[in-house]
Amino acid sequence: MSFHEQNLDAFIELLRHQRSLFSAEDRANLKLLLAKLPDDLERISEAVAGWYEQRPKILDAQLDAINSQLINRSTAKGEGEEEKPYREQLLDAIGR
Repeated sequence: MSFHEQNLDAFIELLRHQRSLFSAEDRANLKLLLAKLPDDLERISEAVAGWYEQRPKILDAQLDAINSQLINRSTAKGEGEEEKPYREQLLDAIGR
């Protein structure tokens, strides 16, 4: 799994399971950011990283989530699972 995949998987987990880190304004800003991006894994990952790097609490949680993934190796997807593009997964986690 690439760094960009790990980065987005960890961020999606934060959106789903640590929702209190994100204000309504944060979620609205993320939706606007995603609307401007193509379905390109690297560009989405870099844009999301640029966004959370300016929010210290979210950055710390993101780094912890990535480290946990690496330690637990919990990033493996189940066989036969159909994956949505990352932009759709992010929008679903934000709450369209």
